[in-house]
Formats: sequence, C-alpha cells, structure tokens
Amino acid sequence: MKIVIFGLGRIGLPIALTCADSGYEVTGIDVNKTLITNLEKGKISFNEPGIEKLLKKYINKRFFPILQGENISSKIKEAEYIMIAVGTGFAKYPDKPKLTTLYSIIDQLMTVGIQGKTFILRVTIPIGTSDNVKKMIEKKTGLKEGKDFWFAFVPERIMEGKAVKEERSLPKIVGAFNNKGFQKVSKFFEKIGGEIIKVSNPKTAEFIKLVDNSWRNTRFAFSNELAFLAEEKNIDVIEAINAANKGYDRNEIPFPGPVSGYCLGKDPYILELSFEKIAKGRGFNSLWYYGRLANDWFNKKIIKSVKGKNVLIAGLSFKENIDDFRYSHGVEIVRRLLDKEYSVSVYDPYLNQNYYTQLADDISDKVNLYENIKSISFKDIDTIIFLTRHKEFCELDINKILGGKNKQIRVIDIWNIFSNIDNFEKNIEYMGFGRNR
Repeated sequence: MKIVIFGLGRIGLPIALTCADSGYEVTGIDVNKTLITNLEKGKISFNEPGIEKLLKKYINKRFFPILQGENISSKIKEAEYIMIAVGTGFAKYPDKPKLTTLYSIIDQLMTVGIQGKTFILRVTIPIGTSDNVKKMIEKKTGLKEGKDFWFAFVPERIMEGKAVKEERSLPKIVGAFNNKGFQKVSKFFEKIGGEIIKVSNPKTAEFIKLVDNSWRNTRFAFSNELAFLAEEKNIDVIEAINAANKGYDRNEIPFPGPVSGYCLGKDPYILELSFEKIAKGRGFNSLWYYGRLANDWFNKKIIKSVKGKNVLIAGLSFKENIDDFRYSHGVEIVRRLLDKEYSVSVYDPYLNQNYYTQLADDISDKVNLYENIKSISFKDIDTIIFLTRHKEFCELDINKILGGKNKQIRVIDIWNIFSNIDNFEKNIEYMGFGRNR
C-alpha cells in the first residue's frame, strides 16, 4: 500500500519510517532541501533513537524523500492514504496560529486529485479546523466526503526521544466524519500498532490533542506556583512535595521546573481560542491559560535572581538530553537578559549540532557561544543558571570546576541538580529553585 506523508520533521519523520517498517511504501515530502539531501544520503538531521537504523534499512526501498515543489503529482495520484504532519507556528493568545502551510498542501492535493483517497491530519490545530478543511474541499471540488474521499483527524502524541517506540505502542485516537472513514483509518493504523480508540468526530479528536498538553502544562504550573510560594515562606518545596506524595496515592504532585517547548508552549494558547466565549461571559480566562501565564512568568522571575552582569546559561534545550531549542525557556531567558544589557554566555552540549539547535542570528551575534564546557573561563562569570537537566550537568563536580581560587559566583539551579550536595565551596552561592537555599 502506498502513502504520502507531508512533513519530515521531528514528528513526521519517525512516523514515516515507522510506516515503512510496517510494510507501507512511503513517500515523504518536505520543504527543507538540506533535510531531503541528508535523508537521501542516509543521514538524520536530529537525534531520535531508532530512526537512523530504519532510514538506512528502507531508504529508496520503502521510504522515498522528495522535496516539496518537485514533481510529486504522480506520487500523490498513486497513494491511497495522504497524511499531513507539518508543524503549526507559535502564536500567543489571543493571536491565532497561522495555518498557511496546511491550507497550501490541501490546495495542492485538490489540484492533483483527491477522489478515492483517505486523508489523515496529524497536526496541532484549533478546534473545528477539520470541519473547515472538509467544507472547503467539498465546495471547491464538488466531491463529497464519505463518498468520494475520506477525512480523519488522528492526534500525534509521541514524545521526542521515544518517538518510534510510542508511535507503535500508544493508542490512536481516530476522529472521522463517518463509519466508512473510521474503518479505512483503523485499517491503516492496525499495522502500525497501538489500540484504536474511536471518538465521535474530528472535532473531538482535535480537542483531545490540545487537552493533552494543556493538562500537562497546568499540572506543572501548579508545582511552579508552589515553588514560588515556598521560596517566599522559607520552605523547601522538594521536601514538602516528597512528604505530600509519600504513601498518598491521591497526590501525584510533580517537582517544579521550567515548562516550554514546541507543544507545551503553544497548545494551551490554541485551546484558549475555543474558550473565548466562556471567558468573556464570566469575566476571566481558563485555568490552563493562567497556568501557561505562570510558566511564562517563570522566565522573568529567574532573571530577578541574577547577580552581577556576566551570566552563563547552561542548557538551552526545552527538555533534558534532547537536541531541540524551539520555543525553549532557555532561549527566552537569553533574549530577556540581552534586552536588559547583561553580558551573556551560553553552553549546551547540543549547540549547533543541527537545525533545531541553532540560535537565531539576533542572539548568536550578541552572546558568547561555547560548545565545550571545559573551554569556559568561570573567573569571568558572576552567575550560572542551569536551565536544563542534561546528563552532562548531572555528572558535573561543581565544587571542583567552580571552587578553590575562583571568584564569588552565584549558581541558580532550576532543576535542583546539585541539591544533594551538603557543603559547597565558600565562593559558591547556591540557589536551588523552590528550596530557599
């Protein structure tokens, strides 16, 4: 069976290769020329366990990467299934995310011909977008969904670092407009793996996608608010959370820490677009909206703890051991520090390894970039902020690298990486988030 997948990024590529590994002949389409060139050579542009092996196994056998804009009409005509897994741009409420890429793909598909095909959307979109796309197709082509073509929304829920494993094992929530469409989509995913869960319609599936990340955002925001309060009241929030959770199954309070990234940073704002009527009627916004604001405020708070004018940011990834800086709290804090005219140095073990870990020119030209922590001269640093719990940081002997004859230095430890150290060198002023140390 032949399928076409639009979007070969951190989500689309693992999905495409998992489909190839499940027996499908996959044509993957992307606008990134460098990405396509690398794929043709068997090279992956980011770190993701398992996909390099799959790429080398199936490239030009069951997986065929093609640059968007080239002659892809024949591939589309041959395909039975069309999957769209492109990214949605960031927009902070009340702004709406731009869906230009999605609609341009739909326009192209209508030009080539969509009769007899099954479309599967796996993108993050405002609630009701699938209905709008369906109506647009029917109006422009005269074809009828459920008779001439089929359309479904199936939220992708995979996590970077576990994408292939989770694509095979996680449940697939299928929102189709009719039973025939559901059967076609179910048949497709049966070969991939994971329980098939039927919901009433695409709108419900879109809702679930936004609920997932909005719930996690809100949950983490609760812990961050506790940490803010604990610092104010001279309480160790880690001690309090551990005691509150122990032997009490009704509590699953997570530890505090920054909440950012491509999904958690934007999805609560997209969900809030659908909450506008309720918010206006009652005079205040949703719980997840205020949770997102609290997590955004975190960045401002951290800067208030900076001592001196020379700051080293350790960790730019939104999550530990992941090579992805998109919409990360680290990059946001760097921007804010630069705006306040601090001298900023940055280090991350993944810096400049790929497209996802390159800093924008307006940042990279203004900061000191380090690709090796051993090359940093700490004698010039007033404050170090550890913003990501990378394995490399967890293994640091912080007393050894900062102590001794070095100058007085403040260490702001957002993830409490070094909280198990009882005694720091005299020149180290240690601050663990939410612990008032």
